[in-house]
Amino acid sequence: MMHKYIGSDVTSLVTLPVIIFEPMTMLQKMAELMEYCELLDKADECEDPYMCMVYASTWAVSVYFAYQRTWKPFNPILGETYEMVNHQGITFLAEQVSHHPPMGVAHCENEHFTYDITSKLKTKFLGNSVEIYPVGRTRVTLKKSGVVLDLVPPLTKVNNLIFGRTWVDSPGEMVMTNLTTGDKVVLYFQPCGWFGYDIGHQFILAFLVR
Repeated sequence: MMHKYIGSDVTSLVTLPVIIFEPMTMLQKMAELMEYCELLDKADECEDPYMCMVYASTWAVSVYFAYQRTWKPFNPILGETYEMVNHQGITFLAEQVSHHPPMGVAHCENEHFTYDITSKLKTKFLGNSVEIYPVGRTRVTLKKSGVVLDLVPPLTKVNNLIFGRTWVDSPGEMVMTNLTTGDKVVLYFQPCGWFGYDIGHQFILAFLVR
């Protein structure tokens, strides 16, 4: 029965068993990128533009600490919101603005930066795996310098959906662009092997200067 969906965007087409979900929504998942937001504070305080990009790109990579969790968050209902205020002085607010296709938006800020994201995903079902392509937009503005950073993450691939141990990979490039100066950081994530994610999963970091 599932074969008819192969190659399709299944974001809103397939009803999934509740056992594969974790007890949180995608709006909460969006807030996980703020776990190490002090790196953006340091980026804002940097006078060296290259070290600024180092801190900012390190922050962008930090969200992948959660890749050992392979469960899917629930889709929020239309109009649902999520708010978070933490000890690091950040205020985070997210809202589900579209149900079909699912799309959420969020704004976060503290004294050092503002963060804005439009989270929209396109999926491709491949039988025992699914590829998830981010087609939204992520922007960070550093308040001290006025620098605007644009982030384009790599695709995410969830393997062994039906058979075997489920594991997550993000092969390809993550690109962070300083829209103020044109500088870029490109991080290449090496694809995992056939047997899944391990500690040897490596990526290559390169600076491209305009």
